[in-house]
Amino acid sequence: MNSIPNKMNKILVATDFSVHSRIALARAADFAMAFHSQLAVVHCLPDLTFVPSASEFGLPFNDYMVMQEEFRQQAARSMQNFLEGAIPIEMSVSSTMLIGDPHIEVSQFAEKEDADLVVAGRSGHSGWEQFFLGSTSRGLVHQCPTSVMSVSDDWTQKPKTILTGTDFSDGSRIAVLDSIALAEKFGAELHLMHVIDTTDTPSPDIARMSGHDSMRQSINDYARSRLESFVQSLERPQTQINLHLNWGTPWRDMCQMAASIKSDLIVVGNVGRRGVQGLFLGNTADRILSHSKSSVLAVKALRSSTQ
Repeated sequence: MNSIPNKMNKILVATDFSVHSRIALARAADFAMAFHSQLAVVHCLPDLTFVPSASEFGLPFNDYMVMQEEFRQQAARSMQNFLEGAIPIEMSVSSTMLIGDPHIEVSQFAEKEDADLVVAGRSGHSGWEQFFLGSTSRGLVHQCPTSVMSVSDDWTQKPKTILTGTDFSDGSRIAVLDSIALAEKFGAELHLMHVIDTTDTPSPDIARMSGHDSMRQSINDYARSRLESFVQSLERPQTQINLHLNWGTPWRDMCQMAASIKSDLIVVGNVGRRGVQGLFLGNTADRILSHSKSSVLAVKALRSSTQ
């Protein structure tokens, strides 16, 4: 199970049949066409066997099973309507019904199917079919064994501008390599950002030190050198990469940069390291997902590099 290699075998789309899911399916189809991937769509139904005891509602257990089957049949019709005309006619797609908690069941299914990428809409219906709002979306990012892409409603075409970041860790390196692969496939403009995290090295503290201007410049020069060396180590001289070096809070600066350059997609590593160079500390990917209007691809560091 990989992140985004130059060959992606299987893409999994999770749907609640909303318009948000339809947009996610369209972007997943773009990826499947570019990478010659298999495309599969899954929907998750509630498990009615875990309802309160039948005596509380006056219904025998078998009635719940009948309701479960009715839900399944209705979902099957909704799936057919959802897929009709949604993808290019030359592309084949499979569909599957799951039962249980959405992010758990989708994650387990992705592992079983050895999917390379799970794609979901940023928003969904209310009630049970509220698939990817709040904790469910974060649950997928944390629990799913493969990379997860959360698609915003504003992303209506193939990616033109991609933003990624690095803290020079192996996890962020994979995310950057995957960003390069995507930029090359789609002919997109690529931006790479490193943030000197002022939560670890606060600017006011530096300002109070003797010779603070030279110290700040030294830190800045060191970070710039590391960023340039990092790009050289990627060995992708044919790829134009726009570099950005900021002082600030990583997730906030990434969101602001994405808005500034009108990025379609932010690609973040799901594993990083702490300290001054830490770009993806703790729940940074969660915060980017929560605050940015761009679509977000959270890359799982499951391999050494993108070849």
